[in-house]
Amino acid sequence: MLVQNWMKSDPETVTSDTLVSDAKRLLTEKNLRALPVVDDGRLRGLITRANCLRAAEFVSRGQDPHEFDFFANRLKVKDLMSRRPATVNANDTMEHCLRRGQDEDISQFPVVEEDKLIGLISASEIFGLAAHVLGAWDSWSGITLSPMVINKGTLGEIAGIIEN
Repeated sequence: MLVQNWMKSDPETVTSDTLVSDAKRLLTEKNLRALPVVDDGRLRGLITRANCLRAAEFVSRGQDPHEFDFFANRLKVKDLMSRRPATVNANDTMEHCLRRGQDEDISQFPVVEEDKLIGLISASEIFGLAAHVLGAWDSWSGITLSPMVINKGTLGEIAGIIEN
C-alpha cells in the first residue's frame, strides 16, 4: 500500500513568518498535531502543537508582560519549528511509514517530491490503514478458540461448527 493512496493531499500549512500564536490557534481549531511549514511551495520545517505549548508555558511561567507580548505578537514559526523533519515519498509504502514511525517515535511525515510538499501522513492515516486492513467497519462473525488439545477429529469438529 503506497503513501500516495493514504496521504492527506492538501494539508493545512503555515509559512515560516506566521506568528506562533496564529499557528497555535490553527492547530487547536483544526484539531491538528502538526503543521508543515512551507515557503514558496518548499517544505522548510514542521511546527507541532507541543512546540507551541512549550513556548506558551515558558512565557506564562515568567508572567512578564513584555515576554507575553513578544510571544503573542512577534515570535514566528521559524523560531520554533523543527527544521529538518523526517519525510517520506509518495511511492514509499505505508508499512515503511509504520516501521519508521515506530522506530523513531514519529507521528507526522510530510510527503515530499524534491522538497515540495505534496501531502501529509499522520497517525490518523496510519490508524485508518490499520482499521481498513483489519476490517474494523465490516460486519463479520468469528469464533474464539480456547487453548485445547488437538486430537484426531478435532479439526473436523471445528469445520462442522464453522459450517453451521
